[in-house]
Amino acid sequence: MSVQEVSVRRVYSDGREEHRDDVVAKDVPVCLFVNGGPYRTLIASPGMHEELAVGHIYNEGLISSVEDIVEMVVKVNRVDITLVGQIDFLETQMTTYKLLTTACGDASSSDSYLKRVSPGVGFDPSLIRTLVKALNDRSSVFKSTGGTHSAILHSESTDFFAEDVGRHNALDKVIGAGLMKGVDFSGCVLGSSGRLAGEMVLKTARAGIPVVFSVSAPLLSGIMVAEEAGLTLVGFVRGNRMNLYTSPQTYDGF
Repeated sequence: MSVQEVSVRRVYSDGREEHRDDVVAKDVPVCLFVNGGPYRTLIASPGMHEELAVGHIYNEGLISSVEDIVEMVVKVNRVDITLVGQIDFLETQMTTYKLLTTACGDASSSDSYLKRVSPGVGFDPSLIRTLVKALNDRSSVFKSTGGTHSAILHSESTDFFAEDVGRHNALDKVIGAGLMKGVDFSGCVLGSSGRLAGEMVLKTARAGIPVVFSVSAPLLSGIMVAEEAGLTLVGFVRGNRMNLYTSPQTYDGF
């Protein structure tokens, strides 16, 4: 279960009070252990812990494919991952920092850190509107609690969906699910309910996904990473309108 019933006391500006039952989104610690040692603890929604772990270590640069994973054991609130070879955790953290600072103009050379995304699919506004509807329709925990984010990864063959208390986790889950199914990310579109900051767009770029959209806003860091990586970033997808902040992909209009 991703929700928990609680009792609340609702108060009004005129002094009235009432007791009522409500539901809140659950969050649990998910401890990732890599090659026998503690790597990171994520605060996430229950469920899809395997996809979360795969997507997270992929997006963090610890692996380049699922072939780098020797074994994965999922326990209660813990995932033990054995990888091929040893990992320099400090170097992977520094690489993420360099990628973000490069895109934001604080590093001398971008080519060595942030590779450009293949053009892949064209930008299709009608598809994005369809995916936003699916994102909203499937966000059942958010409808009950207002306490989660959601993400959707669209490929030619199928869609992957996840809800989580963290917008980063939701992206990790759908990217992890796609990775585990062998999806070609160059033909995908990624959508989020949350704001697109630099680290969110960086996850998209690392996977080689050419189009990312959100019903919410981008941050300047997200736009700059998208420009550097050569991917299309779409924000504020609402009804019959959307904002194109970067649009290097082919585009035929509405």
